[in-house]
Amino acid sequence: MTGEITLKQRLDNLFNPRSVALIGASGTFGKWGFNILTLLLSDKGRDIYAVNNKEAEVLGLKAYRSILDVPAPVDLAVITVPFQYVPAAMEDCIQKKVKGVVVISGGLAETGEEGAKVQAQIVEVAKRGGIRFTGPNCMGLFDTSSNFNIVIFLPPLRKGPVGLISQSGNSGQSIIISGLEDGLGFSKYVSSGNEADLHYEDYLEYIAQDEETKVILGYIEGLREGRRFFELAKAITKEKPIVVVKAGRTQAGASAARSHTAALAGADVVSDAAFKQAGVIRVDEVDELIDVALLLLGQPLPRGRRVGVLSIGGGMAVMTADIVEKQGLEMASLSPATIEKLDSVLSRRWSHRNPVDMGGDRFNYSCLWPLIEDDNIDAILVIGSPAATRSFIEWFSLHAPWVTNIDEMRKLMEKKDLVELNRVKEMMCKYGKPVIFCSMGVRIVKQGEVYKWMERNYLIPYHTPERAAKALSHLVAYSEYLGVSK
Repeated sequence: MTGEITLKQRLDNLFNPRSVALIGASGTFGKWGFNILTLLLSDKGRDIYAVNNKEAEVLGLKAYRSILDVPAPVDLAVITVPFQYVPAAMEDCIQKKVKGVVVISGGLAETGEEGAKVQAQIVEVAKRGGIRFTGPNCMGLFDTSSNFNIVIFLPPLRKGPVGLISQSGNSGQSIIISGLEDGLGFSKYVSSGNEADLHYEDYLEYIAQDEETKVILGYIEGLREGRRFFELAKAITKEKPIVVVKAGRTQAGASAARSHTAALAGADVVSDAAFKQAGVIRVDEVDELIDVALLLLGQPLPRGRRVGVLSIGGGMAVMTADIVEKQGLEMASLSPATIEKLDSVLSRRWSHRNPVDMGGDRFNYSCLWPLIEDDNIDAILVIGSPAATRSFIEWFSLHAPWVTNIDEMRKLMEKKDLVELNRVKEMMCKYGKPVIFCSMGVRIVKQGEVYKWMERNYLIPYHTPERAAKALSHLVAYSEYLGVSK
């Protein structure tokens, strides 16, 4: 129908409003109305209105008794008042012709019969007035492109290619914080809450259209439009990967999901099969979600399951070989040409097979080039991170205080690492092979120019070979789904 408002237009009002009214604005430290208002006030590009029926001023803003008293149009209303007052607040939003609403308030369908009745009232009022809303019982949303954020308790955001949809506010926070710590940047995020109106599927359709989003992450407890989700996902995953944590695998988890966001947690075995058919990557935990996102952003899709392992130590080499096969991957056989090339750069102590144990020698990039060039190998796991160079120098400075040129040594070694890492990236792209680094001491290598380079290129070292191999197995499965892998 001509003039009909599209889903994208409706959600644009949520993620990029020109004016925002906070219903329940508060000057009391710690209250939702206080926390969200402080975020809104940090954004100088929008008109912000505080609605509080008891105060004349809140945090330096004139306070209006009702949104109806605001003397200008309002694109978005954010509601934080106690649940029993939300229907009346929604009525006022309709009269004000607000374009979208985010209901932060909880205590509704997730709590039982009384809350469910009030939630039904909210839905009825909104439908009657033609308003679409997020929540209730949610923690808001942000859009780094439009510089709009109403999600509290987060560190400074980093703009980037990852979109996130979460049915749990706390889980969403954990994903964002973990992602930021590992160098991920985010485009859009929404905590969908009880999904009384807008559903997970609406946000998925919307974020999939966002040009700045390259990978979509999700936390799901239950799908209200399962068929629509999988139809959308099947189309989206051909262009953009979708990686989700689907909670409620067990009966106890499913029961908890229902009481948390009133989600409809379906049979897990059915969900698992449907995810695979639609090309959705399902993982078990937050760390795994971040691990897979990093590979999708920083690595080429592998052309098979054959893995080469390069390790600075024998014990880690053996352990990693077990881990690779446990994840359904294959330990590759080295070609005679590769063995000959490694013979020329390693001492006779090296293992002469895959996994390649360098025999205690310091990490040598010359060992990596033959593995990348070997047609028998589809991906390489490196146990030992280039970023560890800096921590080695720091250790040396502690135990050899008489050495005075520590800073010079550090700079020289980092400069060499950066040259070699750029070649690694070129070789990865040329041969279409992931090269994944692991370091058991990741926490002590998170500094210096080398780590910063790895972070910018989504090649940071994984904490353990287990995490690296598990993430790689998901990358292989996605490659097989797209028909890239043999």
